[in-house]
Amino acid sequence: MKTTLPVRAALSCLILAALLAGSAQAEIPDTFTNLKVFPKDIGKQKLLGAMRDFSSALNVRCTFCHVQETPGDFDSIDWASDQIKHKDVARGMMTMSRNINSEQLPRATGEPGGIVRCITCHRGLENPQTLDRVLLDTIEGDGVDVGIARYRELRDEYYGEGAYNFSPSTLNEVAETLAQRRGDMDGAVKVLDLGIEMDPEDSITYLMKGKILIFQGDKEGALASLNKALELDPGNEQISGIIDGISK
Repeated sequence: MKTTLPVRAALSCLILAALLAGSAQAEIPDTFTNLKVFPKDIGKQKLLGAMRDFSSALNVRCTFCHVQETPGDFDSIDWASDQIKHKDVARGMMTMSRNINSEQLPRATGEPGGIVRCITCHRGLENPQTLDRVLLDTIEGDGVDVGIARYRELRDEYYGEGAYNFSPSTLNEVAETLAQRRGDMDGAVKVLDLGIEMDPEDSITYLMKGKILIFQGDKEGALASLNKALELDPGNEQISGIIDGISK
């Protein structure tokens, strides 16, 4: 059964809390060593709260950053070790977000109190790439058909969670990049057809497809797509103007 991001975050916190409530809690010290960003005198509950926030924001477990000597044995985690690179990356991210919140946001907005947190960018993802970037990277490496399959996988897993933007604008942007920057008109049409399948009431998708079909010399297909766009957006003078232009 598919779970949403808030549910996943809650489950991560519950799992961590359950682990900490058992015998494993005795293995977490009351004072800490090797703290490089957190205050040296940070309280145990405050530090654990920050760890829960990290876990929820990235949808990961403790062992994403901390070495576990024996797989599956929570008591064997070496909390002070810097062996896993993710831990050092987390320190850099903490420093960056603190600088943004304390200096950059107040300077940019003229107001104090802006808050950037891990969840702001990660949204339940280890690697918080935007969906258009994921698709374009996939298409560049493996082709349009694989990129479309990747979109379907991500939509099945994440739709409704806020992790990715599944609005029509994402596929439209991918199609535009393929057509204008990479000259792949056939690939752009495939992506737009996927967009029409997912959001059949988006006039912009039909408009973009019509423009590309004009470029490819498919007047009949272009008119069909443009007429559908005009049906969905009757007052759009740009669409009606293009239709008039190719109908003469």
